Amino acid sequence: MSAPGRPRLEYGSGQHEGAWMTPRIPVFLCGDAHRGDDGAALRVVRLLAPTVRRHADIVVAGQLDASMLLGVPEHTPCVIVDGVAGIEPGAIIAKPLSELAALGRRRGGSARRPKSRSSHELPLEQALALAEELRPHPVEGWFLGIGIADCGLGETLSPVVAAALPALAARLAGILDELGHSEALSC
Repeated sequence: MSAPGRPRLEYGSGQHEGAWMTPRIPVFLCGDAHRGDDGAALRVVRLLAPTVRRHADIVVAGQLDASMLLGVPEHTPCVIVDGVAGIEPGAIIAKPLSELAALGRRRGGSARRPKSRSSHELPLEQALALAEELRPHPVEGWFLGIGIADCGLGETLSPVVAAALPALAARLAGILDELGHSEALSC
């Protein structure tokens, strides 16, 4: 039985006719694998157990923009994983996407906007707020971040961030479990 408010998708055909399943959860991995710690989110997927990966729809997003969130179905939560500057390197934070979208709406019209590296990209919270304006329903789910130390050229993670990747993978698995895949993850 699915959680209240969650869609129930019917299997296509065959012996599973009439059986119900939970949709896979989109997991957007952000960052640049060639910019040191900025690639930490892209590496976390390698540490997830196959049973966890099987129930996630992994999307290598690079720089997340609002258009990527438009196709996430109503009542299907997603997870965005990214490196975060400005917090302790290796620290892990988790925030509901609704909080970040609200922050983006508040900052959208203010002069206190986070500085963007490009005129073509929006900070994460503003991309979420824009996606919510364009969608008929809010974006549900979680942001999962890891504090970064060095985003210089190269594929090597700083020691503190590399040491924190297993904890990031465990937290991601926990979030996926919280979002309604506990029965699927135990298969």
